[in-house]
Amino acid sequence: MTLPNRANPDFARYPSFQKFLERTKGRDNAPSFTNLFSVRFISPPMMRYTVDTGFVGPLPENPVASRLDVDQPSNDLSWLLDYYADSVNLPSKQVTTSQTPYVGSPFKYATNTAYSQISINFRMPRSQYSRNFFERWTTMMATDAEQYTRYYKDYCCPKMMIYKWERGGGDIAVSDPELINAIRQSGTSDLLLARKYQLTAAWELQNLYPYNIGSVQLNNSQAQTMTLSIGFYYERYRFYTANQFDANTTRFLTVNSTSDDVTDGSSSRNTSLLSGILSSLAGVFT
Repeated sequence: MTLPNRANPDFARYPSFQKFLERTKGRDNAPSFTNLFSVRFISPPMMRYTVDTGFVGPLPENPVASRLDVDQPSNDLSWLLDYYADSVNLPSKQVTTSQTPYVGSPFKYATNTAYSQISINFRMPRSQYSRNFFERWTTMMATDAEQYTRYYKDYCCPKMMIYKWERGGGDIAVSDPELINAIRQSGTSDLLLARKYQLTAAWELQNLYPYNIGSVQLNNSQAQTMTLSIGFYYERYRFYTANQFDANTTRFLTVNSTSDDVTDGSSSRNTSLLSGILSSLAGVFT
């Protein structure tokens, strides 16, 4: 039996292990590994020592407030939340769908986008500094001493970045003075062959906040490093990679950027819609 021409048999790629090896040996097509990543937080406005808008954090007169601000160079919080991040679940998305009500074989069409939560496992320092940061964050966000919560923009981390590094492919390692001694101790004969890690991808999570502080089990068996899992919700995320693998998708948006896509009271569409509703209601009650 032969395949019909509409199946386009010539389009099928012949399986070749040699071509597979040849393609995967390149720098860009080599497999990615799950290690070598970096996590960077920005403290929410309510936990910052000072903010450009004039808003002052929880303890305006007390320098202790800077201990909860990730952006302060006077504390170790920034690198504790980065280097002690043992594992990270990358964000994921799902396109929500609806089904056609037509007679016959139905099909689904896209309606919206839904994002999942993420979790990060942190190794705890003996000072419990990292845990205290998230404990204070959740307490200031929704304390159990009253029935009020802070404003959404006050307790959200405006942006959290997850960076992915890959081995080799970066700048020459000898360009970094801190790496020269390490290269010499490694026994590499040619110093110019050593390369730094290459930054290949980044995830930007917008308006993120913790919703769950996981449990930790203590026991008197063999000593192990303490880890703590933190769950986060976020509004949306954006994924970035190198320019040669991406394209400008702004022009593919459903609503043209030059159209009236503003959804506030000053929008002409909203004004005309509101006036039409009020006119119809006036006609009913008169």
